[in-house]
Amino acid sequence: MKRFTSILLVIFSALSSFSQEIHGSVFEDLNQNSLFDPDEEGVENIRVSDGYQIVKTRKNGDYRLTPHPAARFLFVTTPSGYKNSQKHYIPLEEARKNAAFSLVKDTVQQPDYLRFVQVTDTETPLYGPWIDNVRNFAKKQQVSFVMHTGDICYETGMRFHAQQVNSRLIGKPVYYTVGNHDLVKGEYGEKLFEDLFGPTYYSFEAGPAHFVVTPMPHGDYKPSYTADQIIRWLKKDLALKDPDKPLIFINHDFFTGVNFVLRGEHEEIDLQAFNLQAWLYGHWHNNYVFKQNGVYVVCSGAPNKGGIDNSAGQFLAIDINKDGVKDIRSIYTNLQSHIQILPIPMDRTDILPIDVIAYDSERQITNVVADIYDKRGHRISSTALSPVGAWHWQQAIPARPELQVQEICVTISYADGQYDIRKHRVEDDSGPAASPLKIIWRKTLGGNIWKTRPLVVDNQLFIGTMDDGLGRQQALYALSKEDGKQLWKAPTTNSIKHTLHYVDGILLATDVAGRVYALNGRDGDIKWTKALTETSRIPTFVSGPALLDHTYYTGLGDRLSAFDIFTGETRWRATEKVGGEATPAAFEVTDKMLYTGINWNALFAYDRETGQFRWKRNDDGLRFRSGGVTVHRDTLYTTGLNGLFKLDPRTGKTLFQRTTTDDFKVMASPLITENLLIMPTSTAGIKAFDRATLTEKWQFQTGEALVYTAPYSTPDQRQIVATVESNVIESEGNLYFGASDGYFYILDMDGNLQQKVKIGAPIFADPFIDNDRIYVADFSGTVTCLERR
Repeated sequence: MKRFTSILLVIFSALSSFSQEIHGSVFEDLNQNSLFDPDEEGVENIRVSDGYQIVKTRKNGDYRLTPHPAARFLFVTTPSGYKNSQKHYIPLEEARKNAAFSLVKDTVQQPDYLRFVQVTDTETPLYGPWIDNVRNFAKKQQVSFVMHTGDICYETGMRFHAQQVNSRLIGKPVYYTVGNHDLVKGEYGEKLFEDLFGPTYYSFEAGPAHFVVTPMPHGDYKPSYTADQIIRWLKKDLALKDPDKPLIFINHDFFTGVNFVLRGEHEEIDLQAFNLQAWLYGHWHNNYVFKQNGVYVVCSGAPNKGGIDNSAGQFLAIDINKDGVKDIRSIYTNLQSHIQILPIPMDRTDILPIDVIAYDSERQITNVVADIYDKRGHRISSTALSPVGAWHWQQAIPARPELQVQEICVTISYADGQYDIRKHRVEDDSGPAASPLKIIWRKTLGGNIWKTRPLVVDNQLFIGTMDDGLGRQQALYALSKEDGKQLWKAPTTNSIKHTLHYVDGILLATDVAGRVYALNGRDGDIKWTKALTETSRIPTFVSGPALLDHTYYTGLGDRLSAFDIFTGETRWRATEKVGGEATPAAFEVTDKMLYTGINWNALFAYDRETGQFRWKRNDDGLRFRSGGVTVHRDTLYTTGLNGLFKLDPRTGKTLFQRTTTDDFKVMASPLITENLLIMPTSTAGIKAFDRATLTEKWQFQTGEALVYTAPYSTPDQRQIVATVESNVIESEGNLYFGASDGYFYILDMDGNLQQKVKIGAPIFADPFIDNDRIYVADFSGTVTCLERR
């Protein structure tokens, strides 16, 4: 009995200590020593919470709170105009000794404007260039804080980020979100996250907005929190929010559906009732922004590697004003002082078209000036160039043939006062007389171009652009194939990222949200348009649609559909509900079959006329569907994870396969010649294999990628990443392709270099060859016309 009584006393004592009222304060730390000094004053009406209840500070900055028995932290809702001089949270056991939160003025924030950076899914214990990019961008471009939206990743990654990617070293407040891979083995799933980064859900205010951070509902290990617990706290938090402030909601995933209602087992809350303006997340390793019921839904891929769907590595710069989202910009990493003075088309005698690529992952470029020198070294002119899109600075200068331009000297000035200088000898642009290609014209469109190759029909060239930010630059275009002049432009709802088709005067395309466009090729007017789903869905559609017999094939999984190109009537729609990730692979269509893929799921075959499912393969690494397939005669050729395959196209059965050490997670399909299978890789340029035995015959290595797109390809490993996403095109005994290093290549059939042309930006799209002219589209949003001599 005495022992039982003693146990009860111990339990009662423990519960009693946890339920003791805590007295604390919130004060303005004028000297930033984190101590509440006599000459410093408290801040009133600041919210302090234990994750279950919320109290406000009194006029002198004091507060009192009796913690919930399950509480583990106290945290402050940092008010607009301030940042924490230490952390925004205090572990409960420390709060019993000192529960003071110190605030300092944030001079970067403005009452009606804010800029912050979103990073996500970094998943690494390695120091990489992205960390310096984020730190320097934040310092130089008026960023108030950095938000990591989860998947810091496993114990090693989490400990690394806590040590290297923190508020002290980044120089700005750094906030973290729980991702599914941040729930790790321990006392409970989020224990290590809490030890390193604090509470799993919290709020703060910055500039004109109210931010709420919530954890991933589930993950690798079970968390101790519940949806009901979080929603109950959220109701209290949002009830105290200024109703006019935009609400920015942050999680590792997007899961509420169209109406933005969070639901637990017993609780629910409608976020739109609180002026929800944006939902930020990661998780899917892709770059995708869409607007739903007036709310921006913002997903970014990782800054340190290519996305699962081959999205480019990036972080986002997000601007907020009192109305909500003002701007979203993709900042592509690993590009410091990337400056290229592009070759000048030599057929122009009336003007000198100066075109400079200038991109920097950290600094804002304010102006670019070109100084022109003659052969005697005399300066002929000095001209300010104009920005076109995010990569190019251009100007057409009147030419005077008698002056004989010798050199161009370009000065790039940055907002931080730094500058770069580059020089270019104009006489080098003509190249050796034996060079196979010369440049005829360039046209920069403003948006980026991903896997959409130029499509030439009669005298028109069709192209589509993408915008992984706010979505101002996504459109379909028609250009003159002779000189690149714009004939018409048709804005699209979301980004166009892959193959265009044209037949009988109709241009066909599908955007990443799954909207199909059938346009009049002459003027860009809409003939019909259809959405594959009523609301935007994950995964996005970034595959290459197919066209055969006036039927357009597009969509993914149970959205896979066949449309009559004239009427938009649905001829059939797939019924299999299959999960997985987006794939950038192009469809392959034959007389009887349609071949598609879903990344991390399977390679699928359907009856082309009925849409009936025929077979799938997800073994032997074939479930990794970055690249496409090529059907040649009676064999289907494709790649899997580190393997080459020859399959029976009717049944999917393996005819022959060979395991290699190559990484084939690129957007290309195999090129099949009489004796070779030629395939791009994510790290080693392109390789040629014997078509019969699949043994390697030769390799051509390109340069280091300018941006990283192939899934999980990264500079952090300190190994060469020579990515080729473009298909290799055979023409007149040569091989043509673009590479991620910013060059367009010509090889002979033995893999020997014939010529490379400086494009200056990564090339992911396939080239289009039209008689003696070759059209190349690059990631900067530029189409270049080359001519074979």
